[in-house]
Amino acid sequence: MKMSNIQMRYDIIKKLNYELKDESLNNKKLTPKIDISVTQNFQPKEKEYFGTIGLKIKFHLKESKKIVLKLELETEAGFYGNPKIKENEFKELVIKSGIMSLLQISRAKIISISANFGFLPPIYLPMLNINELVEKELEKAKITAK
Repeated sequence: MKMSNIQMRYDIIKKLNYELKDESLNNKKLTPKIDISVTQNFQPKEKEYFGTIGLKIKFHLKESKKIVLKLELETEAGFYGNPKIKENEFKELVIKSGIMSLLQISRAKIISISANFGFLPPIYLPMLNINELVEKELEKAKITAK
């Protein structure tokens, strides 16, 4: 598989909400909790393939049992694909590359936005192992991993 077979054409923030229960997050023992869900949409092939991947990230910081920060971010990316590749290959590339790319883009946007909102330090999403999430999405698209 060649990465040149797909191209990300856009990424957007569809929704951003946050709720801060305390002015300061410094000097606290905070436990992060993160939930990620994925949406995928593939259009029938015309001149070229087109598909979207969306990520919905729910991130909480807890101090003991109290939620100090709630953050929800929804992002979406659109991908075009070379019409010479097989449809399943296009979907697999979009799902694998799209989830990883959008997660990194979302992490960067959250850092940037939270810094601009005055969070010191900015909000950093933890690094995640997303293999299980990717496998679940491949299964949803009826693609068998190689």
